[in-house]
Amino acid sequence: MPHKVKSQHALNWFYGNICTRKCYDDLDKQKKCYQKMQEIIKGHKDFLITHKDFIQVMRNKHKVCDLDEATFRKNEYDFWKRKL
Repeated sequence: MPHKVKSQHALNWFYGNICTRKCYDDLDKQKKCYQKMQEIIKGHKDFLITHKDFIQVMRNKHKVCDLDEATFRKNEYDFWKRKL
């Protein structure tokens, strides 16, 4: 059985692990997406949901993330291999 978390946690996870890695060069887009997701879960921050379901709802139902599926799934940014 998948682990369920509060929707606010799922939103922060999505932002930190997906938005910041896929759109790292566009901070305005990140901010708009985060605010849009905040509006969607407003009043439902304690609702329990899996990370997978949260991604599907935000991408398919609410169309928050406009990246195509190939770009969304591609691992482009690896923190551990980054040169400082």
